[in-house]
Amino acid sequence: MRNVGYFITMKITLSATGAVGAKHRSGVLAVVLAALLLILPIHAAAQSDQSRVMGLVTDGSGGALPGVTVTVQSGSRAPASVVTDEVGRYLTPWLSPGTYTITFTLSGFETRAMRNVRLAAGQTVVLDQQLPLASLTETVQVTAPAPAPPPPPGPPVRLTPPRPQAKPVDKELLASVCGPRQATDFSQAIGKIVSHIDNPDRELIGPGDRIRIDVGENAGAEKGQNLVVRRRFQIGDRLVAKRLATFAEQTAGLIQIVDTHDEWSEALVVYICGELYAGDTVEPYIAQPAFYAVADGAPRYDQPARITTGEHGATAAANGQLMVIDHGIMQGVQRGQRLTIFRRLQVDGVPVPVGDGVIVSVRADSATLRIERATDAVLVGDLVAMHR
Repeated sequence: MRNVGYFITMKITLSATGAVGAKHRSGVLAVVLAALLLILPIHAAAQSDQSRVMGLVTDGSGGALPGVTVTVQSGSRAPASVVTDEVGRYLTPWLSPGTYTITFTLSGFETRAMRNVRLAAGQTVVLDQQLPLASLTETVQVTAPAPAPPPPPGPPVRLTPPRPQAKPVDKELLASVCGPRQATDFSQAIGKIVSHIDNPDRELIGPGDRIRIDVGENAGAEKGQNLVVRRRFQIGDRLVAKRLATFAEQTAGLIQIVDTHDEWSEALVVYICGELYAGDTVEPYIAQPAFYAVADGAPRYDQPARITTGEHGATAAANGQLMVIDHGIMQGVQRGQRLTIFRRLQVDGVPVPVGDGVIVSVRADSATLRIERATDAVLVGDLVAMHR
């Protein structure tokens, strides 16, 4: 809960003099002090029984969508609307607890609505959403004499086998795909991308492409199985010996197996975060739900985490970008938890914040945060105070 301070300036002019004037001034000051003691606590808990909703809205490829109208409505109450900013983020005003319908609308994109969203007192509900492009329809009316009925069709002729189709993936579960993460001491990869099937000489792979991976039925591959594609990169001192180097991983996208053989399988690219290359590793995909809620709290500067890397090994980041910290589930970090980013510079013993954000995915000993607001570039090595 945020502390809200009220500063009231009152100017009182007393013209009485002598003992009577002093007594009169003392009485007036006592009345003023009593009024202040009654007024100041009123707003301290004004928002303890309120709720709000925040999140990130993206298009079908994962790109941020500014200008989306987010409308929150409950029963006969007047609806509340906000518009996403330049990086696709939104934050509603404070709302009364209850059950709401939340609608996401942008011209040219499909409208999405989340119903029966429960807002409890003192909670911030984090709700990410993806809006696919709206399908285009066109009607053409032609007036002409009715043609003669066509001859009965002959047997279908299929010159090429049909292209395999991927099973739909719940878009709400794709919220945890993209972003960097801290590498583990052991590899979780079960194989790698070998090549593009239609063009084996092509190294760059894009959405919808058919690819060959070196994981087959003998290794437990199954049709319909989703795999996440990752790429390792070195962080920290680039001049140290390789055996002493530290690494992180960047998620490139999601693929789905559509056909299997003994030693290899065919897969389709169903979701992409940036670019995929032959040689990128694949591992089983464990989705994290997009909907979560964590109550507000105060930053714990005495138990800070440290930022270890940014996206693709970047050492600096800004609003809307992702970075990795060295605390995770073992340190009590939760998905949706708020945080404050700060440095060791201090004023009167209090750390100076440079931004704030939210945890979007967690592992045992690391977590990925999204920067919500920054007053300066957020750097590798900056500290993070979790809100508890």
